[in-house]
Amino acid sequence: MLILFPRLSNGNVLWSCDNCDNTAEVSEFKTNAVALVCDCDMKTHPECNSKWYYDGLYHSRPTQEKGYEPYKKNN
Repeated sequence: MLILFPRLSNGNVLWSCDNCDNTAEVSEFKTNAVALVCDCDMKTHPECNSKWYYDGLYHSRPTQEKGYEPYKKNN
């Protein structure tokens, strides 16, 4: 599963940690499925987005053809 975060009017993605209440704006224009290392435990959140985001799978044609099931996060 992928979690898609909302895009702000300035084009940034509004990330929120799934372990605590931390939020951040991410300048990423190619995907809304971002993952960041959070201060709360120094781990990547959400973990389900980690490989997609850090390994750049959103650029991969075979990945796109497999059709990941996104979950839209509403804030």
